[in-house]
Amino acid sequence: MKNLLTTHKLITVTPLLLILSFSAQASGSGEHEHEHKKMDHSKMEHSKMNHGGGHRHSSWATPPAAYAKMKSQIWNDAGAAKRGEKLYATNCSSCHGAQGTGNGPVAKSLQHPPADLTNHFHKAPGEGDAYLFWRVSEGGQVEPFKSMNSAMPSFKASLSESQRWDVLAYVHQHFHKGFLNAKKQKMDSHDDKGDEHAHHH
Repeated sequence: MKNLLTTHKLITVTPLLLILSFSAQASGSGEHEHEHKKMDHSKMEHSKMNHGGGHRHSSWATPPAAYAKMKSQIWNDAGAAKRGEKLYATNCSSCHGAQGTGNGPVAKSLQHPPADLTNHFHKAPGEGDAYLFWRVSEGGQVEPFKSMNSAMPSFKASLSESQRWDVLAYVHQHFHKGFLNAKKQKMDSHDDKGDEHAHHH
């Protein structure tokens, strides 16, 4: 009789131990999975922060009517770019960086990363001038940039109109490396010469 009671207790306790064991393993697996997800998320954020330093626009917003007709005549003026270089170093490089990629010393502390100025849509003289002048003049203090938590200040009060164009001439020559259409034509011309060279051989 004593042996039967002992056997009965073992039969009753064993499933309970199995359940507890399974629960512990499931819990451990869940924690491990959660940690794994946290690690992946951390890597993703780190990768995002280090991708070229700043953010890249997929297109340029349409400037308001007050800026719509703004155009520059000094895009390729070396003197304007020289003046703009000093203004850029004083007013812009702390966020946009010395190379214009948005990785200046202040950039990491900002909620909204500065723009990567090497990425642009300045197709030709007059096509994009208004947008660029609007951005430098109003900064991130207007929509749609205000809603993105842009920290870019407005420079219309601190820089004269000619100074703002000088800064943009510097950005155009050193970061944009010219107009998009001009670069495309140059690339197409290079491709045509390559095809012609291949044809002769």
